Amino acid sequence: MEIFTTIIVMIVMLGILISTHELGHLVVAKAYNVYCLEYSIGIGPAIFKHKRKGGETTFSIRAIPLGGYVSMYGEGLELPEGQVISRDRSIEGIKWWKRCLVFIAGISVNLLTSLLFCFVYETAFPSYYVCSSFYTGINTEAEVEEGGINAKAFCFWTTGEIDGEVIEYDFDRLYAPAIAKDDKNNEVGYIIDCDTKIINGMGEETYVAVFNLTSVVNENDVFLNTKFYKPKDGYFADAIQQELGLTAKPDIALGEYEPKAGDTIIMSPTFIAASDRENAPTVNEFLATKDTSKQVTLIVNEDKQLVAGSASLKVHCHMYWLPFGQRLLNGCSRFKYLFNAIGEGLKYLFSGNLENIGSIVAAGGQVLTISNEIGWIQTFFFYGGFLALNLAIFNLLPFPGLDGYQLLVVLVETAFKKKIPEKVKNGISLVGVVLLFGFSFFILFRDILRLF
Repeated sequence: MEIFTTIIVMIVMLGILISTHELGHLVVAKAYNVYCLEYSIGIGPAIFKHKRKGGETTFSIRAIPLGGYVSMYGEGLELPEGQVISRDRSIEGIKWWKRCLVFIAGISVNLLTSLLFCFVYETAFPSYYVCSSFYTGINTEAEVEEGGINAKAFCFWTTGEIDGEVIEYDFDRLYAPAIAKDDKNNEVGYIIDCDTKIINGMGEETYVAVFNLTSVVNENDVFLNTKFYKPKDGYFADAIQQELGLTAKPDIALGEYEPKAGDTIIMSPTFIAASDRENAPTVNEFLATKDTSKQVTLIVNEDKQLVAGSASLKVHCHMYWLPFGQRLLNGCSRFKYLFNAIGEGLKYLFSGNLENIGSIVAAGGQVLTISNEIGWIQTFFFYGGFLALNLAIFNLLPFPGLDGYQLLVVLVETAFKKKIPEKVKNGISLVGVVLLFGFSFFILFRDILRLF
């Protein structure tokens, strides 16, 4: 049932984004009196067609909801038999800058849609916080490129107890000096202890404890969601990192250590005090308590489960409504974050690293995971903003079949004051579309295989 709902939501989401994209082209084209024969949502065989009485544009819905188009006179469009349209009503017959506006209109609509979705997501729903970043006051002017630390650290809202000492949700924060990343720069969790001891039949070894946040709206058991990695060889913390408590980094490439029955795990997480639950620790609060760690002993039972004994610790979601002005700023920040995320995706694409490039199947998996956390309505705006911006930026690429290519053709023809032969343009477009669909189906097929 969940998979069926996900498919429906993805179709609706894509339908809205594609239809508004093509509507942007249609509205601007008609504003410049360009003859438009068809406005289509989807590609493939038509399953619905409608043309209003006295109108000239047919509105259609086609079987495959992974595209759409506006058929404009002058783009190789064959007019209905017996119909004559003057050249000044073709896309080729209007001024070059008007043609550019027609082609860029769909991209502009997607940009605005993405921005709108970001604002709706941040303003119409409460904020969820399980982790906050804060400036520690340690050499705030310096930036250390390795590890991405500029005297900034992280903390989680926590509750529970350790050896009878209560950890208070309102004031205590589980401290993490840095985010753990693998060799491909993917985030895998938060470092919460650089000197965890694991004692087994082979003796005692040192590991780095990495907490993996699994939910943004529900409780996270700290001990059950912590993984242990060997320290990375050749890593030497600089002065700033040592002050933050980052004395070792996990070697993710070696894989995590799987605790065995009878293992004893001794962790020493640090807790930072804060004046209230609404804010991260201040500089003074951090400096006053940053060296205060609490030792926790965990035993692994016969079922390979961690038994915390007298310790229990959970990371809580903190949900509240920010001031409206702050929520608007968060909408801008989210839009900027999406830009950066898509930029990273393009970097992977052009470098040939396709592991982090996903198809509609991968997107559907993410939507399902997110919806289980925050519900379908909020997910619609959360992921819809990302898809809309993705569609806008992707269409800007000067690749045949995309709006960016159409813009490039207009600019080249205008600059050289010479038309590119139709056969050349059609040939390039055909090759481009074949490559584009071939690449898309390759990624789709790969993601389907990964499901099994």
